[in-house]
Amino acid sequence: MGKYILLTIVLMIVSGSVVWLVMSLKIKKQYEEIRRAKDEAERANTAKSRFLANISHEIRTPINTIMGMNEMSMREDATGVPKPYFMSMMNYAFDVRNASESLLSLINDLLDVSKIESGKMHLVEQEYDSQDMLRSIVSMIRVRSMEKELTFDVVIDEMLPCRLFGDQGKIKQIVLNLLTNAVKYTETGGFALSVSMIEREDDICRLVFSVKDTGIGVKKEDIDKLFTAYERLEEQKNSGIQGTGLGLDISRRFTELMGGTLICESEYGKGSEFILTLTQKIIDKTPLGIFKEHDDSNKNGPYIPQFIAPDADVLVVDDSPMNLSVIKGLLKGTKVFVSTASSGEECLEKIKDTSFNIVLLDHMMPGMDGVETLTEIRKDYPDLPVYALTANTAVGEEFYKSKGFNGYLMKPIDSMVLEKTIMKHLPENMMEKPTKEDAVEDLKEIPSDLQWIYETEGINVPEGIKNSGSISNFIFSLNLFLDTIEGNAKVLRDSYESGNIRLYTIKVHSLKSSAKIVGALELAAFAEKLEKAGNREDKNYIDANEGKFLSDYETFGEKLSRLHDETENEDKEAIPDKELEKAYRALYDVIPQMDYDSVEMILEQLNEYALPKEDARIMKELKKKLKIFDWDGMEELIGRHSND
Repeated sequence: MGKYILLTIVLMIVSGSVVWLVMSLKIKKQYEEIRRAKDEAERANTAKSRFLANISHEIRTPINTIMGMNEMSMREDATGVPKPYFMSMMNYAFDVRNASESLLSLINDLLDVSKIESGKMHLVEQEYDSQDMLRSIVSMIRVRSMEKELTFDVVIDEMLPCRLFGDQGKIKQIVLNLLTNAVKYTETGGFALSVSMIEREDDICRLVFSVKDTGIGVKKEDIDKLFTAYERLEEQKNSGIQGTGLGLDISRRFTELMGGTLICESEYGKGSEFILTLTQKIIDKTPLGIFKEHDDSNKNGPYIPQFIAPDADVLVVDDSPMNLSVIKGLLKGTKVFVSTASSGEECLEKIKDTSFNIVLLDHMMPGMDGVETLTEIRKDYPDLPVYALTANTAVGEEFYKSKGFNGYLMKPIDSMVLEKTIMKHLPENMMEKPTKEDAVEDLKEIPSDLQWIYETEGINVPEGIKNSGSISNFIFSLNLFLDTIEGNAKVLRDSYESGNIRLYTIKVHSLKSSAKIVGALELAAFAEKLEKAGNREDKNYIDANEGKFLSDYETFGEKLSRLHDETENEDKEAIPDKELEKAYRALYDVIPQMDYDSVEMILEQLNEYALPKEDARIMKELKKKLKIFDWDGMEELIGRHSND
């Protein structure tokens, strides 16, 4: 009996072992199949995201062409055109514009989704003006609400801080999406935007953005589906409304990225309310006061700087003479002393000789770039305030602070942000309060002899004035842009032919900023594509496009050549010999000191006289070299004259 029991136990153990072995092998096989399926799904998702990003970028190019050509056709002179024909063509053009804008919006949504899913979407935080941000949102939606004859109420908390710090681009995109949906899904009645500060502690505030409409509403069981990608509710009912169903999903993900919440409260058939809650850092706690949709500040007279500091020393480092000139022009009213350097190596030399209050350092430069230069600065000057100058919107404050910068300034430079950044690092006793006498008078409009600039193909004058900071700076920037075409084109051509793709990439990056400053937006966009190709070492794209880019760039030499038209000397008094010699001696003294303002003043005084031919040539060369901060060239030029 005992033998049978023992045999039974052995058989049970053997059977159990066999079952366990079979099951473990089956489980292991299932696990391997699940792992392979997971890997394949991840690869497929990555491929999808990459495809979406690539195809979206490619589609945007022809869309921009369509929109540009359509805009040109709408601006054609209609003189002598039969009115019925003209009205028909304009109606077609308006339809093309509306369809193009809708298509571009859809493509931008796809790009955002692909960035989010690939993990490349980051916060781009910076200081911003809360009133300016709200104005831009309201102005865009106001037009759409009027087209549908809907009421649009705006209620802004008067205690809202006037300057905040955060990713205003993403906040703006979320709120615009909510308001756009309110317009789309509301046929009668209207909608409202309200913004309030519900909490403030030290320099952190909690904001609530509410968008409430009298539209079709959402069923209770469908609310969760609202924030799902590609999900659209009641397709048949809303078939006439354009969209991918991505907007709210992107808005939700942006909100999560910023640590906020986005919820929907709705009663079907009566309307919806979307509530965005997030925190922002306070830069200036001054209350916003009564919100004004339109900026009337330009009507109040000349620009007055926020501070005056003649004893302050600022170093600006950038390989682009245009960027140096623009920043110098933007700071002219503050009376700070601006020193410039065109490379990392020159920056380090100047820091040894002068105790600067702040350094503004370009990120991308030939030789030592901004990050490498900062590493050397921090070895000897750990507490020196250094801010990065960048046109790269893909990274934000966190990136630059992790590299050792105190922060960054986005190109084109905002004059208000620039001044406030410098003010943070100046002692109170160094700054004076500006008065009306310190107001910077500027031209109210482009001079009559330069009105032809408006007709210059490839130049967007309003954008150029905005990016340059003033009309006077815009005219100066145009002249500098023209003067540097030949030299820049040579560097581009030489770096490409020698296979120096890094230098080529840095140069097109610099040209991208220069083109934006003068409003050459298409050229800037072309430069950006070449820059991206250089960064990813896409030699094929550069080979296929560098010739056209160079040709497009060099055509601006002919387009802007009228800027160099010489003014006649007939109505000018001939300069006395003593005055001319006095000017040369003064230039000989101030040029080695790199005193920009003194050289500029002397050249302006000489411009009032008719100069002998050779002296006029020398002064013209000095002006060119001054614009690009070529101090060695100026010293050599003036030295040759003294030797003669």
